[in-house]
Amino acid sequence: MKTGRRRKKETAPEEPRQASPEKDLRAKVTRPPAKKPAAAGVPVPERSRLGKAGLLILVGLVVFVCGSLLISRACLGPRATSETYLPATADGSWTTAVRLVVPQVEVGEGWRSDCETDPGCTVVPGTCELRERRDQYAERKVDEYDDYAYNIYYEETEDRLYEADADTFVVTALNPKRDWWEEDLHYYSEEWLDRETCQYTNYTVWITDPEDADYEIEVVLSECEVWDHVVVNERVGEQDEYCQIESLGAMIVQDTLTQRGVGASVEWPGAIPPAGGSLERDFEGTVTFRANGTKHTVKVTDVDKYVRYLTIPFYLGVDEQGNVVDITDVAP
Repeated sequence: MKTGRRRKKETAPEEPRQASPEKDLRAKVTRPPAKKPAAAGVPVPERSRLGKAGLLILVGLVVFVCGSLLISRACLGPRATSETYLPATADGSWTTAVRLVVPQVEVGEGWRSDCETDPGCTVVPGTCELRERRDQYAERKVDEYDDYAYNIYYEETEDRLYEADADTFVVTALNPKRDWWEEDLHYYSEEWLDRETCQYTNYTVWITDPEDADYEIEVVLSECEVWDHVVVNERVGEQDEYCQIESLGAMIVQDTLTQRGVGASVEWPGAIPPAGGSLERDFEGTVTFRANGTKHTVKVTDVDKYVRYLTIPFYLGVDEQGNVVDITDVAP
């Protein structure tokens, strides 16, 4: 409700303009004194001619030495190695293995609906019983009421709420919605202003005049009751079958089949992948090279590399001490 009092809004006086700190700083900065120029007619000292000549001679020697080294390397060609490559013969033996890997079956308990959505899970027949699930539920309203919360000041012209703050009033709002659980009951609370309980007070506030924003008008505050509207829902658990289940866990080796042989014809054990599992293969080969009394043995885990060693001519690179330092299929 308006009191009839009206006043023009106060405007804040302009603050005196202060000098810019950067400007003051620039005013304090002084230029460094200029260097005194050399007297006219006085020559500036130069490096001695003898020093220049010596420097030129030194540079010429460095260029000559570097050029000579480059020319000598180009003429002599690549540096000769001390290795000797000998044609070699090779023989080998191999071992192949096939592992039958299957998932480990784990026995436990669980909900039928969860197990049926997992391809690795199986329900054990005849083990299910009906139970209430606590993790899946619905809510059913069992009560609804209003509780008195507190009083608050209300201004009807702009539909604003105020609360007392020392000797003034500040704009506020109702508390946000809340919800909480008490055992199986879920409470929802929302505050609302009961305008029918509002009564004018002796307190007033100044607000912007709705008809002229340059002016303010004085209005009377009302005191009103705030209520909590409370809705109570009950948890209703869903029914589901709880069963013994079998699920697939970590993969384990069920069996291992091996086969051995010599030469380049590698064979694998015959095996059929187990139900729900897979086959894993391993290869290990030993190749012995011989050349002019030199013997060298290598281990390989790649079957293609093993066969290549035995079917293509290879050469052993031997150093001056007779040690094998290289194996190559490229003729030296």
